[in-house]
Amino acid sequence: MVTQARVEEFRQATAALSELTQQQILEVLSAFGEGSNPLRVRDVLLRYFPDFMTAYGDTAAVLAADFYDSARQVPGSASGAVTTVFAQPAKTKQSEGVIRWAVEALVGETRDWEGFQSRVLGAAQRLLLQPARQTVDSLAQVDARSGKVAAVSWSRKLSPERAKSGKSCNFCKMLAGRGPVYRSASAAGAVIGRGVDPSIALDESGNRRAGYVGGVGGGTKTRGVAELASDYHDNCHCVPVPTFYTRETREFSVRGYPRTESVLVPIS
Repeated sequence: MVTQARVEEFRQATAALSELTQQQILEVLSAFGEGSNPLRVRDVLLRYFPDFMTAYGDTAAVLAADFYDSARQVPGSASGAVTTVFAQPAKTKQSEGVIRWAVEALVGETRDWEGFQSRVLGAAQRLLLQPARQTVDSLAQVDARSGKVAAVSWSRKLSPERAKSGKSCNFCKMLAGRGPVYRSASAAGAVIGRGVDPSIALDESGNRRAGYVGGVGGGTKTRGVAELASDYHDNCHCVPVPTFYTRETREFSVRGYPRTESVLVPIS
């Protein structure tokens, strides 16, 4: 079982990597400011932003593989080496789509420079951690196919600092409160709501995902049982943590007749 200390070590490592990436982006933007030509800002970011996502995304994937390797060092069938699978960083079209969306804040009468920077930095954090989360999920699938574990479930862990200070959003807290009920890392990072941040609506090719009308979101208000499965939202500090299971055969009786059942037991 992965320890809370290891979860926090992984969270802090990816947070430091995110901060470094955002600093690099701010250095690029330091040549501009309010009143800058949106087309010039866009063109410069299109030149550098995808490269940042590729370089730092590769590092995030390595950190995730190391985190997963430490998580699976448990007794029984889950022990032993596993082929390392590194997820690819965000594709260039996806990064370019985010920049084109963010620059919309600089067009029109408002020309919201702070809002523009917030969009860019928030999306950078999400895209940077995308290959990390996908790497963990891919490794779990390799384990499942190899038969080293019977199953893997996931729980969503909030950042203790943000939860204590009340900065964790209510929706993230609801997901975390469900415990290890998710069947994959992407399910633990699902976002449900009437609307979402428009940048989340971009698929890996930079196109709007199906169901996102006009690309305009209105937050994460719940809408009955309808769910919008999506990646982690911008500036999300949650971590998906795996729980590994073995399968055991247990005996029981029904009206005096012996029966057996196959059950999943967490490896602790």
